[in-house]
Amino acid sequence: MVSDVADQIRRAHPGRSVTLVGIMQGGWVAAQSLADLLPGSTVLAAAARRGGEGRTDGVELIAAADGLLRAGEPQTGKPLIVVDEVVDSGRTARFFLDHLSHYQPELACLAASDTAAPGPHFAAWTMSDLPALVLPWRVLRDADQTAACLLAAGPLTTAQFDERLRDLGHDIGSDLLEFHLARLAARRRLQREGDRWSLPGGTGTGHQRDL
Repeated sequence: MVSDVADQIRRAHPGRSVTLVGIMQGGWVAAQSLADLLPGSTVLAAAARRGGEGRTDGVELIAAADGLLRAGEPQTGKPLIVVDEVVDSGRTARFFLDHLSHYQPELACLAASDTAAPGPHFAAWTMSDLPALVLPWRVLRDADQTAACLLAAGPLTTAQFDERLRDLGHDIGSDLLEFHLARLAARRRLQREGDRWSLPGGTGTGHQRDL
């Protein structure tokens, strides 16, 4: 998906490096991944700045190098592309685009709803009904969606869960995996019958998608 988005950016800006502004947290990971495929690009992180009474009153750009954070500034003359993982309603993207409007930013994401406003300039997937997406760096953070994706086809034992996750490149460890599955069961997000885990009410609708 990242490769697809990078290809679109290259076609839109042939021969040019760009500034990738990743919306914290996941958008920054996606921006870093894009930078690997767009040599010469600058990567900044963007976070909403808190004002009085918990309100957001602006955007802070952050650069990171050698483990040090500092204030970031886009390079003059480079196209600026705001990056997020998923654009659903578009509310979050709109906030950052509005606050960075003087840079004439474009928007990139891995997946987007076709009703998002604003819609992305660059996206790997655009669909009318976004599924529950499990991104590689959010396997445990989004443990309920991870479980739903893997159980959509039918029940699994913990060992089979572990095997499926290893096939996808995730070595979590059976003890930690068992702990997270038990927590999901306690919240009734899945159920255990003997040594097999399943979704409540059956195997699922098939609506989830595993990235």
